[in-house]
Amino acid sequence: MSRPRRSEHTREALIQAGIEHLSRFGYHGTGIKQILDDVNVPKGSFYNFFASKETFVAELIQAYSQDLLLQLDDFIQNEGALLTPVDQLKAICRFSLKKYAQDHFQKSCLIGSLAAEISADSQLCRVELKTAMKKWLDFFSGVFFNAQQVGQVRDDLTSQQLASLYWTTWEGALISMKMNKRTEPVAHTMNQVLDVLFAPQPS
Repeated sequence: MSRPRRSEHTREALIQAGIEHLSRFGYHGTGIKQILDDVNVPKGSFYNFFASKETFVAELIQAYSQDLLLQLDDFIQNEGALLTPVDQLKAICRFSLKKYAQDHFQKSCLIGSLAAEISADSQLCRVELKTAMKKWLDFFSGVFFNAQQVGQVRDDLTSQQLASLYWTTWEGALISMKMNKRTEPVAHTMNQVLDVLFAPQPS
């Protein structure tokens, strides 16, 4: 018997619902039934679209990462085009924190939370997580490179090293934010990284 015709609309709806649930409840706290109920799709139909929960989550990682990168690129090229590189980073931070607050701190960075929760258990998801993080680090490395060119940040470290330190600090600060349900400490920490730790070094 042939498999039912795949609906791209339903497939996309499942991916978006999956991102929403995993961002709130994590991998182990999210069941496929919850997602299917959200989209009103019968359980048996799930496997017309995805071979397993693991392959489903791998696609969520890819979709989430791609969407965020598109948003970041759009900001840099449009609204943030007239800002300095450091001000671009601060604006991205403010925008992200505002979204977390609007969701009442129930969501977290999908990539960071999944990396902590399942990267040791799933080779497929680990590959997608590494790919996503590399793309994000490449983006931030580009911003830090531009900041170095105009003397806004230190140049005794490479832009890749600065991006890695910045991203690691951000992910750690988000854990604290979820516990305390406050964005101010995160904003303060990230500003300190840019204005103090990453400040140009005296010659």
